[in-house]
Formats: sequence, structure tokens, C-alpha cells
Amino acid sequence: MHNQERRENADVQYTLGITYLTSKDGERQTNLEHALGCFRAALDVYTPDAFSTQWANTQYQLGIVYRELEYGDRQASLRKSLAYLQFSLEVFTRESFPEAWAQTQYNLGLTHIALASKDRYISLQKALICFQAALKVYNLETFPEEWANVQTSLANLYCLLPGDDRQAVLEKAISYYQAALRVYIAEHYPEEWAQTQHNLGNVYSFLPDGDRQAQLHKAIACYQAALRVNTYEQYPREWAATQHSLGNAYRNLSQGDIEHNLLNAIRCYEAALRVYTRENTPMDWATVQSSLGLSYNLIASDNEQATLAHAIACFEAALQVYTPKTSPIEWAKTQNMLGLTYLNLPDGKVQTHLQRAIACFEATLAVYTRESFPLGWATVQINLGNAYCNLFEGDQQSYLQRAIECYEAALLVYNRKAFPADWAKLQSNLGTAYSDLTGGDRQAHLKKAIACYRASLLVYSSEGTPLDWAALQFNLGNAYRELLESNRQDNLEHAITCYQAALEIYKAETFPFEWAASQNNCGNAYHELLNGDQRINLTHAIACYEAALQVFLTLPGQEDTIQGLRENLDRAHTDLQILE
Repeated sequence: MHNQERRENADVQYTLGITYLTSKDGERQTNLEHALGCFRAALDVYTPDAFSTQWANTQYQLGIVYRELEYGDRQASLRKSLAYLQFSLEVFTRESFPEAWAQTQYNLGLTHIALASKDRYISLQKALICFQAALKVYNLETFPEEWANVQTSLANLYCLLPGDDRQAVLEKAISYYQAALRVYIAEHYPEEWAQTQHNLGNVYSFLPDGDRQAQLHKAIACYQAALRVNTYEQYPREWAATQHSLGNAYRNLSQGDIEHNLLNAIRCYEAALRVYTRENTPMDWATVQSSLGLSYNLIASDNEQATLAHAIACFEAALQVYTPKTSPIEWAKTQNMLGLTYLNLPDGKVQTHLQRAIACFEATLAVYTRESFPLGWATVQINLGNAYCNLFEGDQQSYLQRAIECYEAALLVYNRKAFPADWAKLQSNLGTAYSDLTGGDRQAHLKKAIACYRASLLVYSSEGTPLDWAALQFNLGNAYRELLESNRQDNLEHAITCYQAALEIYKAETFPFEWAASQNNCGNAYHELLNGDQRINLTHAIACYEAALQVFLTLPGQEDTIQGLRENLDRAHTDLQILE
């Protein structure tokens, strides 16, 4: 075959390769395999010496094909993509072929982003260098579309870029997306405009600092803008993705009409499920089912049982797709939410629901380990501890021991310095578990309960957290009143001080039950107190009992408490008469 024929044959192969690469007919990956064969055939003729420009073009196209290949070893294909694109730069220099050089730099950047190297940060930095290089040629005036494409890719890169100042990184992403919108006008570039609006919405949704509610409203505006182009009829997949993201933004709004926001979220998720199905898009379907379950879990309803049952059905649907092997994180999150939903069911089958919740939390811990997910692990330990504390059927003492183990495990992560509020709540829960533990050394348990309650008071205050502080004072008073070891009378005086502290917050008008319970228990402590003038102590006890009785008589379902109070009051009067 003569050189001219060989050249013509190479040209045909190259053109055919381009046809396969750009074809919208047939199976995409098969077309890419055919394109590879054509470009390789062309390189039998094209060489850097004989046909340098054609050789560089073919090397470039091979780089594009390998980046899009999904068959086989994806990372190996991406490394080949980098190699071929870099080969093309041996000919496509900035001086001789500025446009081809910039285009290759741009595609090198895209490939570096796609490459999951061991050091993700280095790959992203290489991509950043390539995009910045491309902008040395692509400018807004001369190459507006290419310039906008690079701006969008820079924004995508900053969304992925790790850093200590996440807010600053995401703000850079926003600036690049907004720059791209100078070119992407809805009338001229509707698809690019809509995608950029969607991406902007995502970034606003995930900004960690600033006015969270204002950012979510911006996200909602962006998603709604995207939906003007991405309609159900024309772009169903994009429409569904935006509906899901819009639902997430509505669900996270915590100000204004929260129930209305949650209803909007539910409508968005149900809209997305018009496109996502378990058969065709299982992961997307499962993700939306999980999001829908979260919304049903949060929303207030006249029929709470039905609403939470709907949430459970959504979580269980998601778990038909999520498995510990294929999607462990999503599976664990859904198990945890399923457990929390069981805890909220109001139908009276409390113990059954607690057992189911415990099974869900235990399952979650198969994925959430202290080493891999310390905060998630600690949170589930707390959920598990709370469930065990409320479990009464069976060996309640062993359940309390298990709860204590869970709370103490959580304290390995939640420390006072980093998580003061969580640490204080944990200490309070741990104190209550020890206080309820009647088996074994009861006095040792009470001492531990007191230590936990006192630790919690290092964070809780009457000014900052009045209700938590008052509840702690009440529980601490109970523990001191039951403590028989050390100086019994000093313990009773401590108990009285705690009850009186609780009564600074609990008022009969606003917290009648808590106020009356504090008065009653304070009366018990005064009744047992031998220090000081016993007549005064008994007089205080009687005053406390009478105050508590007046309020308990107005509360429904307190018959046993009222009966006990009257008996205590009679004994206190009898004891006072004996002293007189």
C-alpha cells in the first residue's frame, strides 16, 4: 500500500473513531471500544515525525476515550487517559497550538479530578494547575463558552477540595459558579444554566458557617430556578435529582412554618419517586425513601401513629436496597433512624418497640466503630443506652447495666471540653441509670449517681439551662436522700438544698407535677432529718406535704401519690404531737 493510501486509510480510521466517540446511538461503552480500535489503527500511520498534528489529535482523542471508559479497571483507564493527553502536548504547545493546548490542559484537569489517587489532595492540586493553565488562553471575551466551562470545573474542584477552612473553600466554589453564569444564560445555554443553578443550590445547602437559614433559602431559589429548565417531561433524571435536593433544603429549614416546610419536602421526595424506581435506579430510590422517612419522622400530625408507621415503611424500603456489604454507611444510618422512629411510636406497645429499636442500634454498631466513625458510634451508644434504660420486660437490672456500659462508652468520645452539652446530658443519663440500679452494692451505685449528677452541674446552670439544671437538682436530691453511708444527716441536708434549688425553677403554675414532686420529696427529707430542732424540721415537712397535696389533687391519675402523701402527712403530724 502506497503512503498516500495509508494516509487516507488512517484518516478514515480517525474519522470513524470520532463518529463512534460522539455517537448517541447504540451502547456507549461499546462505541468507545470501537473508537479505541479506530484511533489505534490510525496511529499505525500517524507518527510524531510524519504527521505530527494528526498524531497529537489522535493521542488527545485516545485520552478522552480512556477517561470515559467504565469497563475494566477504571483507574488504569484514567492513568492511560493522562498519558495520552500528555503525549499530545509534545506537539500541542501553547506557542504553536494555543487552543489545542488549552483544551488539553482542561481535559487533563478533568481526568485528574476523576482519578482516585492515594493522595486525593495532590490529584486535585494537579487539576487546579491544569485549569489555571487553560485560562491563560481561554478568556471571557475571546472564548466565552470554554472560559465558562473551566469556571464550572474550578467550582466543582473546590467543592471536592479538602481544607481546614471549609467555608472559604465553598465560597470560592460559589464565586466560580456565579462567574460561569455570566456566560450560561438560560436562553442560550439552558442545560448548563440549570446544572449550574443546581450545583449552586448544593453548595449553599452545605455551607457550614454564616446564616444557615438564609443559605437554605438561597439554595431553594437555585433549585427552583433549575426546575424551570429541568422539567419532568424533558429532563426527568435531572428533574428528579433537583426535586430530591430541594426536598432536603426544605427539610433542613428550622425557622418559619416548619410543618409547611416538611410538607414541601415530602412533596418533593414523592415527586422524585415518579422517576426513581427500585428496579431501574435502586440507589437513588433508596436514598429518597430514606429522606422521605426522615421527613415523616419529623413532621407533626394528628395521627402520629400513622405518620411514624409511614416513616418506618420508608426506612424499611430503603433497607431493601442498602446492605452492610454494598452500602454500609447508608445501611447503618437508616438502621439508626429506624430505631429512633420505633422509640417514638405512641401505640402503647412500648416494650416491643424498644426491643426493635435496640436491634436496629446494635445493627448500626456493626458498621459504626469507634475507630472509623467516633461521633456516630458514640451517638448510637447513647441511643442504645436510652433504649435499655426504658426496657422493663425481662431482667431490668441487666438492662440498666447494659445502659451504663453504653453511656460510659459514649463518654470515651464526648468529653467536656469539646462537647460540653452532650457530655453533661450523658453524665445526667448515666447518673439516672446508676440511681435506678437496685441490685449489687446499692450505696456504691448511689455514690456514682451523685458523682455523675455533680459532674453534669459543671455545665448546666440555672441561668443558661434552667430546666435541665432543675431536673438535675431534683435527681441529685433523691440520690442524697437515699444515701445511707457517710453522714446520713448531712446527706439529708444536701437533699433539702437540692430540692429547694429545683423549686427556684419549678413553679406550681408552670410545672405543677415537678413542683409538687419536689415539695413531697423535700418533705420526706425534712421528716427524716434529726439535725437541729426536730419540731421545726417536722413543721417544714408538714408544710411541704400540704403544698404538694394541694397540687396533686388537681392533677389526673395521681390517686396512689395522693394516698401516700396523706399517710406521710398523718405520720408527720403524729411525730410532731409526740414531741410536743
